[in-house]
Amino acid sequence: MSSLNIQNHSLNLAAGLSRLQAPADAVTVRISSGQRLDRPSRDVAGSGLAAKLDSQQARLEAVEVNLQNGVSRMQVTSNHLDTFARVVTRLGEISTLGRNAVQSEIEHSLYAEETTQLLGQLRQTIGGTSAQIGGKTDVTNPLGEFEGTALFGSDPADTLAIGLQTDEQLTLPVLDFRSGPLAALFRQDATGAFTFNTDAADATMSLDAALEQISDAQARVGSVQSRLEFASGVATTARTNQEAALSVIRDADIAAETTLQARLQILSESHTAMLAQARDTTAKLLPLLSRN
Repeated sequence: MSSLNIQNHSLNLAAGLSRLQAPADAVTVRISSGQRLDRPSRDVAGSGLAAKLDSQQARLEAVEVNLQNGVSRMQVTSNHLDTFARVVTRLGEISTLGRNAVQSEIEHSLYAEETTQLLGQLRQTIGGTSAQIGGKTDVTNPLGEFEGTALFGSDPADTLAIGLQTDEQLTLPVLDFRSGPLAALFRQDATGAFTFNTDAADATMSLDAALEQISDAQARVGSVQSRLEFASGVATTARTNQEAALSVIRDADIAAETTLQARLQILSESHTAMLAQARDTTAKLLPLLSRN
């Protein structure tokens, strides 16, 4: 083999070794970062799809926050409704106990005081203006609120986005307890006294009507809670699928990348060894040529 051929062979080996360096560096980056898309040019379509899935993932996370808020609101509402039912039930007991000929005046006054306290609890929880619920003052900050929104007023219905599409919305029920049978129980006259009397002849009828209104509200809240639970399950499944799809596109296959790294390392080492041998041969051949 001539000196010129050995030199050309050495140049080819050096060029090959240089070409191996770029993929070896890329493999190292992918293994260390765990990302398959080390650069957009590696998978143009995949990069675009990953960006789209990232956007959808963020929106799904926002949907889950909406659903969690909706579930919390319905739970708070349901707890208040249970309290209303217990209050009305107790008022029915007091009404029955009041129809007792042997009851003492002291007992009667104690029941009357309890009635006032129970009606005050209803009024303070539901709230409203004096025009709505009577009395001398408004109840502007009722106990029945969620994030500053009154739960039992007549305000327009609130909506929740429960999916990625604009039409995937859930309308929360409007539970107006500032009117109807329940409001009639805690309504006050102009002096601030409650107009409902447990000793009245129609007291039981009024209490039954109030319980009917509460039961209807509980059924409506229960149906919304069921819808929220199903929507939450759908959103969680969708987000899990999105994460899996993103993982396939974006995450590196460590096993495959490690195998490729080992292959490139073997090729690089063999090129380096052959290049060293070629240079050694050239170094030995030149003195012989100079003698000739």
